[in-house]
Amino acid sequence: MRTLSNNQALLGFSYFSKIGPGTMIKLEKYFSQASRAFETSSYELRRSGLKEKLINEFIIWRQNFKFEKIENELAKENIKYITWHDQNYPKFLKEISFPPYIIYYRGNIKILNDNKINQLAIVGSRKHSAYAEKIIKEIMPTLVYNNIKIISGLALGVDTLAHQEALNNKGLTIAILGSGINYASIYPRPNRQLAEKIINNNGLILSEFPPQTQPLKQNFPQRNRIISGLSQAVLVIEAKEKSGALITADYALDQNREVLAIPGNIFSEFSRGTNNLIKAGAKTITKIDDILEIFKIDTIKSDNKKRSIIKLKNEIEKQIYAILKQANERAEKISVDEIIKITKLDTALINSTLSILELRGIAKSDGISYDIN
Repeated sequence: MRTLSNNQALLGFSYFSKIGPGTMIKLEKYFSQASRAFETSSYELRRSGLKEKLINEFIIWRQNFKFEKIENELAKENIKYITWHDQNYPKFLKEISFPPYIIYYRGNIKILNDNKINQLAIVGSRKHSAYAEKIIKEIMPTLVYNNIKIISGLALGVDTLAHQEALNNKGLTIAILGSGINYASIYPRPNRQLAEKIINNNGLILSEFPPQTQPLKQNFPQRNRIISGLSQAVLVIEAKEKSGALITADYALDQNREVLAIPGNIFSEFSRGTNNLIKAGAKTITKIDDILEIFKIDTIKSDNKKRSIIKLKNEIEKQIYAILKQANERAEKISVDEIIKITKLDTALINSTLSILELRGIAKSDGISYDIN
């Protein structure tokens, strides 16, 4: 049998899914080294306090485990790992209860311990309103310009918006997965290209789950504790009464992190969770200053980019643009039927004008409704 390092032993243990951080803490305390725990006899494992059934399962599993095979698979997809014994293990994760004993990653691991960059988690509903999209687009340029790194979970909805807008503003972002980080296992599937884009733009994707791990339901609460654990504050943007984002907020409170929430429409199901967080004591965020205050940033910096001058060529374009702008200011989108109802103009004329505005980058459509770009 090969001589194992502690890190290799922890790699092996991570592939045996029934030994989590709590059990690993006990094993390392008893054996002093993970390598001894991995290679020891069933008798010694019994003395360490493990249950008989678990020991028997581990011994049988260990007989068929091949380190060389696993290491080759990791190298093939350029997946690396660090353990809680490594110097570059994230300092914030060391502060939480039951931190992951191993982290698999692709991308720039150095940004996890960059003291010059603050770390903000942004989480929210998988289904979201135009309100959430508008908020993220409004706050992201200032967050990025002030060197605030964005952490989220790569889920559809608010998570996706947070990652994308960070990239659009040339910021750093980290995605924490509830699955393996090999390309075929990245979840959700529509965000595989987003994950690659994060990696290619000096960002990072990571997971405590080995490659090939499927996105099982029980993985996501575990994932959420890492999202909050890596962050100094967690910002919740839209959440229903029962939402994974609220689990992340609960972990943040347990980990002594700041919990921030955006207030929303009292009639909207997407705002019930965030409004309840505020009632329970979360910091209410109504302007960008409120977030910067958490990071002790006194002066708001912005990129001072001047918006492009919008050139509207005729009265119909001006009329339609004014309607789109008014809807945008309410954080809403507007349908063609609604525009026709307001303007009382011909349907063909409205459609052709909207198409022209979209081609010129002034308007945008999700296939159903329109908004300004």
